[in-house]
Amino acid sequence: MFVVTHTQPADLYDRLLEQVGGGDEAAFAELYDLTCRRVLHTVSAALRSPEHSAEVMQEVYLHVWQNARSYDPARGSVCVWLRTIAHRRAVDRVRQVEAAGRRDRRDATTSDLVVPDASEAGMALHEAARLRSAIRLLSRVQREAVVLTYLEGYSYQQAAVLLSVPLGTMKTRARAGVISLRRHLAAEAA
Repeated sequence: MFVVTHTQPADLYDRLLEQVGGGDEAAFAELYDLTCRRVLHTVSAALRSPEHSAEVMQEVYLHVWQNARSYDPARGSVCVWLRTIAHRRAVDRVRQVEAAGRRDRRDATTSDLVVPDASEAGMALHEAARLRSAIRLLSRVQREAVVLTYLEGYSYQQAAVLLSVPLGTMKTRARAGVISLRRHLAAEAA
């Protein structure tokens, strides 16, 4: 007797995600094809811009490709995991867009530039040199974390993706780097 078995979607998603964790590009493409509409719906619900939605979709699936092994079926289905990632990324994008709008409005209202006097400019240059010097004393991972999150303006999540490290690791590195910077700058000032 021939028995036909059908793979349940959840089982299929689990299997595909496991294969993606092993670097299987075909499984990634299939997972994308099966889930992209749901993920796009989640992203589009938070973002009104098709351009931002497309960028966030790329971020979501890049995260999936890089972090498929971190998926824990005990915490929810693959679809829930994907939609959670999508929602978080979309919210992050909304915050970035709002912050950029506030900066633009603030910059537009401060049309009268205040030119600092020479002593203020000299102090600023001195402080910048001290900071550069202290940053050089950090470990490579702390330096990367501090530069990305504090100097280049990336969120912890974005920096973690750029460096392919877990979010908690990125936060720990940045915090340790800031603590070391404070210590170096305080020792130099004393």
